[in-house]
Amino acid sequence: ILNDWAYGASSLAAYASGAAVALMGRNEGGKVLRHEAVHAVLRRLHACFQHEHNQWHSNAPAKGVLSHLSRVSIMTISDANKKHMLRYEPLIDTLLECLIINEDNPRKGQDGADQLQEVSAAVLHELSLYGPGAAALRSHPDAVKTLRKLCEVGTKVSMERGAAALFELEEDKRPQPV
Repeated sequence: ILNDWAYGASSLAAYASGAAVALMGRNEGGKVLRHEAVHAVLRRLHACFQHEHNQWHSNAPAKGVLSHLSRVSIMTISDANKKHMLRYEPLIDTLLECLIINEDNPRKGQDGADQLQEVSAAVLHELSLYGPGAAALRSHPDAVKTLRKLCEVGTKVSMERGAAALFELEEDKRPQPV
């Protein structure tokens, strides 16, 4: 993981990190992923959305993207991993793209697109439950607006997860006890 090597437009660190996530990404037994491993997994997911720089990965179908997002979902369980994730600047933009809510998204309607949306909504919800994650989502210019749109056009599961994330992010809109 630390000595990344690229071959055929693929990062070996990303795949080695994926194995590390599968082994200890939930922070069970006190084991913690290093930020290099977390960032390698996030870079691999982000590559699926870098159309101008990476034709190889940016054309991956929704099911292909889902395999990378599922590793992110596992990492999000641990607060230690969330801390590393939030240091990855394009994290929130990438997760919002995984929601596939825009009609012009080429992955819209593909096999696995609904699952991709649901997993991304779950990751956003997990981040909203973590103080620094909630702050990052609130300060992002498109996060709350995109989650509101998700609640209108998403799958049943993703709408529920989006609404739960919004509940955490919009504390000022919660009903006040009498």
